[in-house]
Amino acid sequence: MYEVRVEAKFEAGHKRGPDGEIDSLHHHAWKVAAYARSHDLDHIGLVIDFRVLRAIVDEVLGTLDQRVLEDVDGFSESGPTVPAVAAWIFERLDGRMRTITGGENGTEADRMHDFWLAAVEVEADPGIRFEYRPD
Repeated sequence: MYEVRVEAKFEAGHKRGPDGEIDSLHHHAWKVAAYARSHDLDHIGLVIDFRVLRAIVDEVLGTLDQRVLEDVDGFSESGPTVPAVAAWIFERLDGRMRTITGGENGTEADRMHDFWLAAVEVEADPGIRFEYRPD
């Protein structure tokens, strides 16, 4: 099994405190790691072109950057907790990556190579990370 990890950051605020109660608006420098996996390597020896994965990660995180997360569609009533943010990012990255394997952006070699998004890791506070990995 091969795995590639791409890291990125975004700045965003939210109003929910650690106890789940509405708090004053505060910001975090969120760190995100996306993990793509494959059982084998593609025709040039990669899981996925890391520049393509980086562009997808940057595109998705760009929709959160400099935003108040409660104002972003897709968060449950519990609000943008770190686990909810990780799952939100995963769902969007996974959807975008699926367009590469069978869509117009992928090459014929990409379409024949099997890779997938394995996990997303999110850190809102230094040293405390949450990983979302679907079943």
